[in-house]
Amino acid sequence: MTVIVKVQDSAGNEIWSFEAEDQKSLWELAAMHGVEILQSCGTGFCGVCLCDILEGAPLVQKDKTWDSLYDLATDEEGNLKQVLACVWGIKSEFFADDVEHILVLKKAY
Repeated sequence: MTVIVKVQDSAGNEIWSFEAEDQKSLWELAAMHGVEILQSCGTGFCGVCLCDILEGAPLVQKDKTWDSLYDLATDEEGNLKQVLACVWGIKSEFFADDVEHILVLKKAY
């Protein structure tokens, strides 16, 4: 149904909230809504776009067109604690159900 992305600055203050779209990276979505997430290589290699996932880790998926070379932190259960915004997006299945989903990201930089 709906996926809401909330973005916090590095101090933990919520700076923006927007509705996600399928088939777009988190970086693209943020840029479309005027939220700056730093990006350099656009491939997930450099880690500049790294964000911490505070809520909603099961919602994210690596872009199907590019493999990230950056190792991301996970918790004890194997859930992601970080995401590379330039190459990761929302799993399509979460746009097809009747539930509102929330993804909360904290910018590292």
